[in-house]
Amino acid sequence: MAEFMADDSWYPLLRGCLQKTHPSGQHELPVIFLLGLAGTGKSATLTQISHSVRKPPSPAVNLALHPAHGSTVADVIQRIAYDLAALDKVRLPRTVFTLVVLGLDPKLSRSQLEDQLQLRLQRKARIDPDDAAQWRDIASLLPNIGIWLKFLVYVAELLERHLDAADRVHRVAKAWLSERLGGDVLNLVQEQKIGGERAEGARGILVEAFLEDLAQAWAKPRHARNCLLLLDDADSPAGCAFLQALVAARDRRSKAGASADPLVVVAASRTWPKGMTGWACPGTPEARRPPRLAAATYEDWVERRGDGEQRWWYPVLMPGLPAGGTAAVHERAVHELTGGYPYAARELGDLLEKAEDDDEFRAVLHEKVALRRLMPDHLPRRDLLMAWSAARNVDDAENALLDGASTASHLRRELAERLWLTTQSAAESRGGGWERSSSGGEEITVLHPWLRRLLLHHLAAEPERWDQVHETMERFYRKQEVADDASAAYHTLARVTDGDDPRLEIVVAFLNERFGQLDVIGRRGSRLPEWVQLYEQVTAAPNRLPLDRPLAALYDSLAVSSADTERRDRTSMIRKLVVARWFWLDPVLDPPGRRATEIAHEFRQLASLTTTGGSILNREAERYERHP
Repeated sequence: MAEFMADDSWYPLLRGCLQKTHPSGQHELPVIFLLGLAGTGKSATLTQISHSVRKPPSPAVNLALHPAHGSTVADVIQRIAYDLAALDKVRLPRTVFTLVVLGLDPKLSRSQLEDQLQLRLQRKARIDPDDAAQWRDIASLLPNIGIWLKFLVYVAELLERHLDAADRVHRVAKAWLSERLGGDVLNLVQEQKIGGERAEGARGILVEAFLEDLAQAWAKPRHARNCLLLLDDADSPAGCAFLQALVAARDRRSKAGASADPLVVVAASRTWPKGMTGWACPGTPEARRPPRLAAATYEDWVERRGDGEQRWWYPVLMPGLPAGGTAAVHERAVHELTGGYPYAARELGDLLEKAEDDDEFRAVLHEKVALRRLMPDHLPRRDLLMAWSAARNVDDAENALLDGASTASHLRRELAERLWLTTQSAAESRGGGWERSSSGGEEITVLHPWLRRLLLHHLAAEPERWDQVHETMERFYRKQEVADDASAAYHTLARVTDGDDPRLEIVVAFLNERFGQLDVIGRRGSRLPEWVQLYEQVTAAPNRLPLDRPLAALYDSLAVSSADTERRDRTSMIRKLVVARWFWLDPVLDPPGRRATEIAHEFRQLASLTTTGGSILNREAERYERHP
């Protein structure tokens, strides 16, 4: 799996962050979020990074926070600090001391708390290997701080430190905590006992202690690179709480004039991080958009980051699988079906690897009900989402399929947070994803192509509802205040199921009529490019054509009218153009994409019938002929 999904596009970003070590304490460092749906290679990327930064050795911790296990900010700090101290010999006295204080029994009186603290900090003058075993046994019996006694034993075994050295370390840590609290260190126990914001403040001081320890450890040029924390499942409650506490602590330290800490965090998340603002969540219109991993750099973060606590965040989107990224026989179809979503591409690639031709490809999808069983779990309002999938974009779905403004708004926000929304240029959306060179332009919010494909497949299993939803969308576009005839025709075509369906004749008649109206000279020459855009918009419609019917017979029944004669006219050419592109845009109807050749042929035939735009239609033909 790691070999399939992970790549080294993270290298420029991590290199830039890890090498910002001189002068020490002068470089602020980001909290990097690797954002992507499940199965986009986030864990594999963290593993690859972990293996790479260890050569040569560099302080790094790779930590997975499984949501089911449950943990607190203190638990996360303990696990990170233990690995750094035990494996990388990083001294963290303030962190250990603060954890010990937080581990005291809040039910005790102040004098009892003082005794308990002294007892837990008390050390023998020298710990030899025989004594160490006894200390391990004691540590295992003590709650909360047992791991830290184990750690202290480990250090004593390794370095054979004397009591006075340990006392000096404790005095330094106690002095720092006393200054931070403005008084007695035991006040921290009471703060945690009170709960709420006071307990949150206590946890924040623990994170500050950790960052101060790291800053002091890197103050001398002992380490060639900054400290790296790799955090998987960062969208777990513990991960969210820890990272929010981290950026809040950094902001407090920065305002207090403290030196910058050397911690580079790379966190993997399947959802948009809670509390992150300033960056545009995918599918939202804000200007500051997260870069793709390959385009992310330290300099980009410095230039585009926000203010205050928000300036530490750096969301980065995991890459999709590029076209040609698998060795699947039907690689094009799989890529088009999944929108480059790695997990889905792998699943379908494995399922379809033995399909030898187009009909067998379709038969596997039909018999294995692949598109039904791959539906993501726990989708919000799945019934409503199925209806939304009929619309080209989310805005039109909201406007046409009213289900309560608050419901739509909440659903849209939840989809965005789960990374199931994305943005697309309006022109690309109208054309069905056909890529044209452009200088930007209007963008719209759309469902992730894989999710939309699955939802449409589920909707198609309910023919009556399919027709009902598309009829509703068609009526919406025919309203006087909307007046979008091409989008209305799009939803008319979506309801066509066979060659005798009169709705196909309606669509062809609409495009034929518009061809006659636009085959004229306007201010900028022939207006036929406008017709091409209408044609592309209409033929981008989804379909519920049967999967269990041979493709050739299905195509012929739709592309050729029973009324056609040997002498073809413009209507018959446009009909074939409509059906050919309708099939070509759906990888289930044209897995290898061979209908592009027929589209090109029909454009050349149609060019002979125009009075103003023969060269325009011939250029369209050339574009399809060049398409791989």
